[in-house]
Amino acid sequence: MVYVRVTGRALINVHTANAEGAVGNYMALSKMFIVRRSGSGYEVSEEPVISGNMVKHWHAVATVETLKSWGYGALCNECKRHVMFRSVLGRVAGCKEEFEYLQKCAIEDLHGFLDVNTNIRRESIVKFSFMIPIEELRAEYGSVTHNRVVTMPGGNVPTREEARQRYGVEEAMTVMKREHASGVYGFLCSMDLAFAGVSLANPDKKLPPGDRKIRAKAAIAAMADLLSGHFGAAQSRASPIIKVTELICVASRRPIPNAVHGFYRDYAEETASMVKVSLDRGLVKPDEVRAAVLGEKPITAFKEKGIKVEEVRAAPEAIAKIMEVSDEWL
Repeated sequence: MVYVRVTGRALINVHTANAEGAVGNYMALSKMFIVRRSGSGYEVSEEPVISGNMVKHWHAVATVETLKSWGYGALCNECKRHVMFRSVLGRVAGCKEEFEYLQKCAIEDLHGFLDVNTNIRRESIVKFSFMIPIEELRAEYGSVTHNRVVTMPGGNVPTREEARQRYGVEEAMTVMKREHASGVYGFLCSMDLAFAGVSLANPDKKLPPGDRKIRAKAAIAAMADLLSGHFGAAQSRASPIIKVTELICVASRRPIPNAVHGFYRDYAEETASMVKVSLDRGLVKPDEVRAAVLGEKPITAFKEKGIKVEEVRAAPEAIAKIMEVSDEWL
């Protein structure tokens, strides 16, 4: 059994990871109101955010590609093509209970599903919060002007009449404006991988241990892909320019509370306190908790609480450490 908690911060420059559609030729970022603690109490500001739905989708994509690269075949056709909005296994495969869906698709096991044809659903065991600008620093955003030019078969730019007749547009060059943002973003992920391959409706029904292990390991491995910037919209021309500056990865053999979101200035201290309390109250034993930590502040926070950690120099190293733990415990 393994429960994984991931929190931290990443410097992300010039991203357009979450947009909400266009008004005319202007594409705006997704924005929400953020509450911060201040010297006088609290303050509220509207800032660009990256939705948990966006992050979760790309984690599922990375999990699919990881499983495919490992030669694991229990994936439905929709998830193989990265279409994961809802299940169709009831209609196309005749699934009649939750466990049958788990058997056929690892993503519907890990990320949950709803089949509107059968009304069967599964809660996701992989959960993500919004990525939001940290408490100490607001994110800034502005628009960048892009243009797109159409050409004729001979390579020449068409006249207005040629553009209208061939492409149905009034101009050969279309000008577009799209918002991009830069900031330090906090993130949070919770993965209850003890339930990988286990029916939540009937826990007595479980997949073989080998299937459960490979699915759990793939979910952890996918975090490395995600934290390298493989998420968000417009990746072909605005892949997030990302550097993970702080990261806390905690693995436990027993259930533990969520880590504290990297948004908060004291998230590292609070997360270390959560682990310390879990140990002091006997919720977990010392040999049942492992932590891989990146960044001076998180490392110091855990050391001050007397918690042994694996100090790492990069995010993929932390993910690799947690994968080793899961391989040992599962």
